[in-house]
Amino acid sequence: MLRETEDELVRSAQAGNIAAFERLVRSFERQMLAVAAGFAHTPDDANDIYQDAMLAAYRALPNFKLESKFSTWLHKIIVNTALSNRRKLKRTWQKMAAIKTEYEHEEKYISNETPEHSLIDSELNTKINQALNKLSDTERIAFVLCHQQGFKLREAAEVMSCTDNSVKVVLFRARKKLQEQLRDFH
Repeated sequence: MLRETEDELVRSAQAGNIAAFERLVRSFERQMLAVAAGFAHTPDDANDIYQDAMLAAYRALPNFKLESKFSTWLHKIIVNTALSNRRKLKRTWQKMAAIKTEYEHEEKYISNETPEHSLIDSELNTKINQALNKLSDTERIAFVLCHQQGFKLREAAEVMSCTDNSVKVVLFRARKKLQEQLRDFH
């Protein structure tokens, strides 16, 4: 049995073949989850972003024109879904951080780690999350795609609908902001 090409699978999925859509998505699942995780605060949030994005992709599939790669189109949907869910995720993260702080406070009496080590780890994690949250949406997208997912500038530019040079500038600003925010931990 011959393997179907990506274009054939897309056309079949556009015609209503759910199995074809599942095959398309399955080949990119790990990468899409990793991108979602770059914008999420917890694994559950990443899964929510992924699920919402795949539902959005399925609904928008009839409008996909095969003018770009299917994976690029999916990346755009993941990024847009992550941005639209950002407020919801921020509220959830704040609740989780309060629970984590309470748990860590109780746990430090049981743990073999020194209180100083736990405090430094907790402080560093908090500072990294705060620094990432201070990036603009565009800076965070570029940072996640290029530095966490290993995208080439050209690929990130396509997902972000801008030029390679724009991505370079945005990455430069993002790195400078992160360096400034984390300078005490060098």
